[in-house]
Amino acid sequence: MMEYEYEKYLNKIIASKSFGNSPTYSNLLRYLIQCTRANAIPKETEIAAQIFGKKDFDPSQSTLIRVNIYNLRKKLKTYYLNEGAKDQMVLRIPKGGYEVKFGRKESAVPANKKEVLQKLLPAALILLVASLFLNGFLFSKTNDHSPLHNSALWKDIFDSDRNIMLLVGDLYLYEEIDTINETQKTIRNPLVNTKEDLEALHNNANATGILYEPLPYSLLIRNSTSWVKDLSKVLNGENKNFSVRMASRFNAKELPDNDILVVGMAKTLGIFRDYINRSSIKYDVESRGFLFNEKDFFAPSGDPENHHTDYALMLKVPGPNGNNIYIFAGIWDTGASQSFKNFTDVKLVKALERKMIRELGDTPEYFEVFFKVSGVDRMELSSEIMHLAELKLN
Repeated sequence: MMEYEYEKYLNKIIASKSFGNSPTYSNLLRYLIQCTRANAIPKETEIAAQIFGKKDFDPSQSTLIRVNIYNLRKKLKTYYLNEGAKDQMVLRIPKGGYEVKFGRKESAVPANKKEVLQKLLPAALILLVASLFLNGFLFSKTNDHSPLHNSALWKDIFDSDRNIMLLVGDLYLYEEIDTINETQKTIRNPLVNTKEDLEALHNNANATGILYEPLPYSLLIRNSTSWVKDLSKVLNGENKNFSVRMASRFNAKELPDNDILVVGMAKTLGIFRDYINRSSIKYDVESRGFLFNEKDFFAPSGDPENHHTDYALMLKVPGPNGNNIYIFAGIWDTGASQSFKNFTDVKLVKALERKMIRELGDTPEYFEVFFKVSGVDRMELSSEIMHLAELKLN
């Protein structure tokens, strides 16, 4: 195949509906093909650096590349079952490596074999039906679905073939360097939660010789382990894997190709605060509280280590590539945890779905739920739904 024809064929695959209009997978396929043709099959670390911008990628700590290659194989398979069904050329990525194989489809079954197949076909069909029946019976006995298998709130996640990513709102840290006295210290400032906040602090600094530098690490909220555990319980029963990222380290390039669940204090959620402000509940950065319908203000009260009240938001919005984004935000971590619990606890999920059907007539595709959360410490919590609505997007 000539270079021009080859490029034309590749563009046809990438532009197909089956391939899914994904820049990430398009770039990934092009990169693998380029490496294959150059006889330089890439390693996971090279793919991570070139396609995902992760130069410090550790394959032992993340399945990012393997999951994306798996999904790329599925996209190619879907293409050849649909738009590419009559193509003579075939691109494959065999399991166990990242080399792209080029070839032509096998020709039809030779005539001398057709008679044999015709004789065997009835018996084969009987065996196939029996096998399917037996497998279906055994599957129903041995496969334990998640208790939320039939949940309308989880349907889009269970049905999706996208990667699932849990984003944890972590606490931003930075380093203050005194160039005159040659000292430095690590600082956690509640008002500095992003790189942009740090740049603003640096620009407004009055002290001479003081520099601020971001650190390569941050602090995880104490309840983060519970969020991972609760999500694992739901997804394990559906044979779904997920990756975990810290919100401060999230790369916006990953946004289109993942179904994302974001959990944390609203001030720590970075670009996802913009999604919060699309709802009727806005987060006010300066006052550190929620503003409902531009008039009613809600802020936490009490002692977080004892009896206190927090407020939280559960939000589902569409992503930029038809993917789904779920946001669970509190003003304190109490609200974030209880909002997420209303999405992972079977009893609370069923209660929320009943309330949606009762008040909205159905479980809307996109929605907003506002909670009042009360309790002692962070363990004995209860939540009250103060507002529930379908999220209407322009």
